[in-house]
Amino acid sequence: MEKFSIYFGDIEVVITNTPPDSHHTEVYTDILSIISSAKIRKKVETRKCLVLVTSNPQQSFEQLKREFIVVEAAGGAVQNKNGELLMINLRNRWDLPKGHIEFGEEANMAALREVCEETGVVAELLDIEPITETWHAYDTYGHWELKRTRWWRMRYVSGELKPQCEEGISRVEWCSPQSLEERLKTSYATIKQVVRALNKVKDK
Repeated sequence: MEKFSIYFGDIEVVITNTPPDSHHTEVYTDILSIISSAKIRKKVETRKCLVLVTSNPQQSFEQLKREFIVVEAAGGAVQNKNGELLMINLRNRWDLPKGHIEFGEEANMAALREVCEETGVVAELLDIEPITETWHAYDTYGHWELKRTRWWRMRYVSGELKPQCEEGISRVEWCSPQSLEERLKTSYATIKQVVRALNKVKDK
């Protein structure tokens, strides 16, 4: 199965070549009738998930991307020796440290920098490649942007927890595996995707 997911807030839009088994989503096989950004935004206003079935998901995804300003970002899933996950509280929702990639900067280095700037933690990469990437569409002053965030698995090295208050971060905490499920209830769909990817790597 080939699949691409774009989140509009917490609403997932899936572009795939395989219809889902669930009856709780709205499925469109005539994808050309709603492939435009405007039509999809209208559909997700009243739905929790929208599935667009096409024989060529990659082509349809690239077609849809052209309607947005694409923004590149990077972030980190940092764990300490106790298996706790580093989380930030941003605008009253639990999140993971991330941010825009600066001009000429490598994505993995941007992820390390953002972790340090937003949390005070110095971390190191555990993998060369990201464990996953998320796509998030949002309206910025009338201009729709599509943010791709690549996520790296990291290990704590040093530093004291210090929230980057000027960026709206109110708290930085180590989250135990036992409390993670509760935190994810007030997190974002994209962060839940990152946690699933992290757990999948750990289980290998």
